[in-house]
Amino acid sequence: MRLKQTVVMVALAGLGLTASAVADAGVQFQPGGTRIPAAGANAIRQVDNGIGIAATGTLMNYQEHFTPGPSDTESGWMPGFAVHFDYLTPSNVYLHLGYSRSAGGIHYDGATQAGTPVQTTDDATIQRFLGKVGYTFWLAHNLAITPYVAGGYQWWNRDLQSVGASKGYTEDYHSPLVGAGALFQYSVMPRLVLSADAEMLAVTGGGMTPHIDDGIFGSAHFGTTGEERVGLQANYRVSGPWSVFGGLSFTHFNYTGGALNTLHLDGHTITAREPFSSTNLFGLDAGVAYHF
Repeated sequence: MRLKQTVVMVALAGLGLTASAVADAGVQFQPGGTRIPAAGANAIRQVDNGIGIAATGTLMNYQEHFTPGPSDTESGWMPGFAVHFDYLTPSNVYLHLGYSRSAGGIHYDGATQAGTPVQTTDDATIQRFLGKVGYTFWLAHNLAITPYVAGGYQWWNRDLQSVGASKGYTEDYHSPLVGAGALFQYSVMPRLVLSADAEMLAVTGGGMTPHIDDGIFGSAHFGTTGEERVGLQANYRVSGPWSVFGGLSFTHFNYTGGALNTLHLDGHTITAREPFSSTNLFGLDAGVAYHF
């Protein structure tokens, strides 16, 4: 009888330890032994399973680097929107798809091919698509980290407006993106989740096409550079499956530049090149999400 009692006590102690360990990993037990997510884990899972749309604002700063100058610069705010889809499987595999578009008139300060200073407006449009696949690790019942791999594409249509004797023209910048990152999430309370997202990407295989004189200059092909992005976001569940969110982000990347076509006109040789450049993007967003 004493042996049976000892065995039962040891079994119960082991069950208690197992339940405690599982609860710490983001799972609790309800009567009958059914596993349910802990409150913090449930809040994070809700954020990671849904679709959302946001209004955005982007401050763009663009700077070319070449000697002798003058180097072109551009700066200004662009309104836009962003949509996203997130899915976290029961086995903690994470999927994210995101698309954003911003457009607006930003200030251009540069020069003509002959070196004449020009100030005008760039009716710019920027677009970005990025997909992520990762795995979520539960550090506590309300704290998770998700390392991921990422891939996508980004575009910039520069539409310089005519001013004086300087004729306007357009240029298309594009580049594939590939890399990795990590998403950190903390459930402050059952309705509020704070997130920090860090991306380290390679800008590879991109280029620029100037639409001048029926494309006579061809296209410049870029080398590989880096793109870094950090973002902070707060998500608050309003009611049922609905939540509101807002965030800040900062993105930096470079384009290596590249040679354009060399032209031979009327006994003259004309060489053209897209210079090395840096771009900084400061973003704001606020939106609503539906969770499933």
